[in-house]
Amino acid sequence: MTAPKLTKVSDTEPEIVAGGGTVVYRVTLDGRWVGWVGDTRPWRGWRFGGRQWWACWREDGDTAARWNSHDNGRNDSGHPTRAAALADLIAHVRGEVR
Repeated sequence: MTAPKLTKVSDTEPEIVAGGGTVVYRVTLDGRWVGWVGDTRPWRGWRFGGRQWWACWREDGDTAARWNSHDNGRNDSGHPTRAAALADLIAHVRGEVR
């Protein structure tokens, strides 16, 4: 299995950005679209800290998310880094639920 590929869509599809965030990435795995990873707050001018990231498993033909980080059992939407959100998404897609 190849590494996931992230493609920034915020600039071309602004309707996808939700919750006050500023960036969303389309995630593909082995050429198959498997979901989204994005942030939850406006950019405030500094590079690290404060930002939270969400992930959502959604594929072509889905009318709703199969899984999202809001339903992670911790009652939060945030991952501290984009990499952590991506890892959580990929684990769910592969059936390796964390």
